[in-house]
Amino acid sequence: MQGLQHIPVNKIMLIDIDGTICDDIPNEYSYMFADAEPHPGAARHCNQWYDKGNQIHFFTAREEKDRHTTEQWLQKHGFKYHSLIMNKPRIKDGQEYVWIDNRPVRAITYKGVWSHLVSRVTNILTFIH
Repeated sequence: MQGLQHIPVNKIMLIDIDGTICDDIPNEYSYMFADAEPHPGAARHCNQWYDKGNQIHFFTAREEKDRHTTEQWLQKHGFKYHSLIMNKPRIKDGQEYVWIDNRPVRAITYKGVWSHLVSRVTNILTFIH
């Protein structure tokens, strides 16, 4: 893969669950979480990042009441991770998350296919200096 830069080590990665590593199941159907199908390549790529020294933190809008089911699902499907953060604010179609921090932040929107991460030049929102 000439010209592609793979993600370096020592990153702290916040990864969504529903619709990103598995079927997109809303909280209203939490009884379906245990049977969600993982997306092809999700565990492999997450585990490669983990094995290279990156921190993997699953950050989900699932509610705290579903923590045990979620942990069991992650274990069943072989995901390696450092923590599971529940109760991420839910988002509606047409909205977007905006993370403002005093530390470097890089956001990636999952578009349906797990692959290597690469660097690309793109437009971003930023503060006027």
